[in-house]
Amino acid sequence: MDKALEKINGLKWIPWVGNQYNFIEIDSKMLIVGESHYHDNTKQSIENHNSPNLTREVIEEMAIGRDYYETRIFQNFHKALFRNDEFNSSVFWNLVSFYNFIQRPMNSNKERPSDDDYYNGWLSFVEVVKILKPKTCLFIGNSAANYLDHALYKNSDYSSQGVKWEDCISNAYAKSAILSDKEGNCINLIFIRHTSQMFSWDKWNTYLRKKISSELEWFNGKLIEIKVQ
Repeated sequence: MDKALEKINGLKWIPWVGNQYNFIEIDSKMLIVGESHYHDNTKQSIENHNSPNLTREVIEEMAIGRDYYETRIFQNFHKALFRNDEFNSSVFWNLVSFYNFIQRPMNSNKERPSDDDYYNGWLSFVEVVKILKPKTCLFIGNSAANYLDHALYKNSDYSSQGVKWEDCISNAYAKSAILSDKEGNCINLIFIRHTSQMFSWDKWNTYLRKKISSELEWFNGKLIEIKVQ
């Protein structure tokens, strides 16, 4: 799988793929899509961002290891899913895949992706999902949804009926779409507010429990199963 991922044009960082991801049924496969990496303009940070394994290192250290540093992105994301951050993070993250939608580093946490970043992000995304074959894609951030229709305009592999704007939660809209390939296989796309700042995880948990209830029940079952063992 890594060899196929490495061949994707425009993909700078190889996605995280949990060690159980390829062994679970397709209906339970979830790709979590972050937004972007950013460096702090130091030599060491810039060198780190040139590594194709950066995304995987971030998941190991921050999502699984809970070395949150000065950001609450993964802490808030965990709570949005499970209402707590005390579960076995290794079990969860080894059941899912993850990558960042924007495939160039931001120069600081204040820089925002450009329109071209989002357009190019969709070009890489459709190639990633061909390989990872997720049933559900959960986006940490809702901005990419605004560029979906334009990005798929000339794409012959996937189509969409458009993005739906759903619940407005803390001044941000939840959005969703269904991506279909030529064989009629569908991928559910769900976009929530970015989990870094001004994020009401309890309100977003209410939305996600309504939107992907069966998926969350499945993950909770796996977490309980491992805990009992």
